[in-house]
Amino acid sequence: MKNAGTTARVKEDIVFACHILEAADQGDTVYGHVSARDPGGRGFWMKPAAMGLDEIRPADLILLDLDGNVLAGRRPRHLEYPIHSEIYRVRPDVHAVVHTHPEHATAFSSLRVPLRPVSHEACLFVPPDVPRFSETSDLIVTAALGESVARTLGAGFALLLECHGIVTAGVSVADACLRALLLDKAARVQLLAGGREQTWTSDEEALRKRERIYAPAAQANVWKYLVRRRGRSVKGRESAGA
Repeated sequence: MKNAGTTARVKEDIVFACHILEAADQGDTVYGHVSARDPGGRGFWMKPAAMGLDEIRPADLILLDLDGNVLAGRRPRHLEYPIHSEIYRVRPDVHAVVHTHPEHATAFSSLRVPLRPVSHEACLFVPPDVPRFSETSDLIVTAALGESVARTLGAGFALLLECHGIVTAGVSVADACLRALLLDKAARVQLLAGGREQTWTSDEEALRKRERIYAPAAQANVWKYLVRRRGRSVKGRESAGA
């Protein structure tokens, strides 16, 4: 296997991302998925269907090509694999994709109001505003719909699926996962500010905050913390016989 060690690391990162997203209440029973490009260039590794984010282990992951054919793994494939395949097809800079149904971001997606930098977290995404996919709120189960999602995402790294959920992309699994966590928090804070006159950070200041707070080195520290915390949780359950 080409780059076997790297492949193992990518699969491990997908598992950690699944567990971290579940711990952040982005799990939705067996729905939602995380993927990452295969280091050997064969396609992408993805969480399988019919399992919760918290249940995933490296052996559960499946390898798909960009047409959705299962190349490795015995678990069933998610119907919405085109979200991932069509983004990878047109975005060589993207190495990981997350699609979840977090409650606050999903509620926010229905409002058709811009995401404002009310919180630090929103400064990672705006300006410009986070794009919204409004062609359908149904599942993205065809290549054509996947192409539309990728086209709406454009050169960005986050997308609101109107009345459905979110899609985030990243240069790594950690990047895509953190964007999913931060997008939902940004939406939650703005929803909490609803019903009152709002103020928000200027575009110029938001860009400065983005550079200072969400620089790659800072994001790497956050990801390492989340992995450490998840590792402690797993060890605690194992020692308790769970």
